[in-house]
Amino acid sequence: MGIRDIFRRGQDGPTLYRRAWTESNDPVVTEARAQTLAIQRLEVWLRLVYSALALAALLGYWGFAEGGGLVPGVLGIVLGVVAFVCVIVLRTGISHGRANVQAMLAELEKRKSEKTPS
Repeated sequence: MGIRDIFRRGQDGPTLYRRAWTESNDPVVTEARAQTLAIQRLEVWLRLVYSALALAALLGYWGFAEGGGLVPGVLGIVLGVVAFVCVIVLRTGISHGRANVQAMLAELEKRKSEKTPS
């Protein structure tokens, strides 16, 4: 059993394998998929920035409260400010991207309901 078999789960089951997705000629579907993948990448970066923010808090605490010295404390503050700005930018981008994908899906649902007679 290979890795592809694990992800495919048979012909009729759900699939995680990207090439097995059904292709669509609709540019809205293609754009929604691309934006969803971009949002997932941004979420990975957001987790990394949260880790940097935690590291900055530890450096600042060690530098100022535990007697680690002035350099680690200042480095922690600078890293914290940069990480906080990155968190704000990434969270804003992710929330706007999600809203954009939801708008695309709503448009697709509207088009689908217009095509099918009630």
